[in-house]
Amino acid sequence: MITLRPASSRAHIVRPFIDTRRTFSFPPYFDARYRNYGNLQTINDDRVQHAWQVPWHEHKNMEIFGYVVSGSSHHVDSLGNDAEVPAGAVQRMSAGRGISHTEGNTSHVPNRYLQLWIRPNQQEVEPHWSWHQFSTQEKLDRFCDITARLPIHADARFLAGIFTQRHTQILDGARSHYVYVVRGQGQINQDDYEEGTGLALWQETELEITPSTESEILWFELEPHNGQNPVNS
Repeated sequence: MITLRPASSRAHIVRPFIDTRRTFSFPPYFDARYRNYGNLQTINDDRVQHAWQVPWHEHKNMEIFGYVVSGSSHHVDSLGNDAEVPAGAVQRMSAGRGISHTEGNTSHVPNRYLQLWIRPNQQEVEPHWSWHQFSTQEKLDRFCDITARLPIHADARFLAGIFTQRHTQILDGARSHYVYVVRGQGQINQDDYEEGTGLALWQETELEITPSTESEILWFELEPHNGQNPVNS
């Protein structure tokens, strides 16, 4: 079964320094139909103006990815990390028993940055932060396993690909899956997609991507389901 979340159905929140679209409930947006999907908790698609930082704050017991689409993201945390993370890179923060940080855009152009949260299967672990630059070639017409390079404390994998031609991906039908389109147009399993489209899949064994334009697509292989749709589980 596939449940389509059209790009236009996401929450759209505009503030002086940020323009964000939210797939799942995340303050101040709440929709009881879209709290999470399995252990995938958050997809925030943020566009941040230059010279703005999120105020210092703390996270605990969450696996958090930052996927930099364009521009760069400036990260500073309580572990002593201070880095400018460029486009094409992914940062990973295992919050564990607690990590405080700030992030934002210190460049002179707006950035686009995806916040991706996955619930962990281990609590109170040692907090950790790191990042890695992924090349276009690693993702071209195939899915690159981000979590192979940036492992997390969760029963999940996070992968990304850039597709210029038809691609078929075999899925484990016993697991839940979620697909998010970063950019591009085409069809996934005969459903039309555009930038911001989301697709929740369960009891599916194949993902067929047919791009009509170059498409950057994220795929989350999530925890096993019990035969029931894992929405808001």
